[in-house]
Amino acid sequence: MNKKVPPITESVEELKTLLKKSKNATEKDRVQMLYLLKSGTAKNRTEVADLIGKSTKTIGQWLSKYEAGGIDKLLQRRYAPGRQPYMTPSQLETLRAKLNDPNGFSSYVEIHQYVTETFEVAIGYKAIYALVHDKWGAKLKVPRKSHIKKRSRSR
Repeated sequence: MNKKVPPITESVEELKTLLKKSKNATEKDRVQMLYLLKSGTAKNRTEVADLIGKSTKTIGQWLSKYEAGGIDKLLQRRYAPGRQPYMTPSQLETLRAKLNDPNGFSSYVEIHQYVTETFEVAIGYKAIYALVHDKWGAKLKVPRKSHIKKRSRSR
């Protein structure tokens, strides 16, 4: 159960500079683990876990990553891919071009109908409004009726 700590190839000075350049807490904890082991402050996984505040299992996983691929593998993090966008970039460009057309759309409902019929995309009205109005900052320019008694400004 008590696995041997793999040999750390980086020097204490290199680890110290990496520790100062660390961008986030996760990266800092991982480099600090190596620093503690290399400098002799901690002799085994349990001591490192107590000093950093992580479980011994986590320290073991980090050391396995380090043993498999060095510092690059240890600092490599995977992120979730995220949700796929409703519309492709080419569809978005087509919609933008249509919005720039003077005879474009008179309402957001019309834009929503255009997108669902043309691109066959199941997208909600609120998503269309957020895209066009909030993200792109487009405003639908529609002439409004003016009151008859309103004075004309051309004098």
